[in-house]
Amino acid sequence: MTESKNIFLTEKQVAKKYQVSTRTLHNLRKKGKLENGIQYFYLGKQIRYKYNELQVYFETSTLDY
Repeated sequence: MTESKNIFLTEKQVAKKYQVSTRTLHNLRKKGKLENGIQYFYLGKQIRYKYNELQVYFETSTLDY
């Protein structure tokens, strides 16, 4: 079984899972609010996020955007 630390999600997958828009994710990246422990990278033109870090982020923080 693959561990969650090796799972990366696209921006659309993150938006659907956590019920936020892709624009909100863009704004959070732009404002630097995802930089505290959230790894993301570009794969071609798509942004990928590390699943386990997103899970912790969205479970422990409140969004104030």
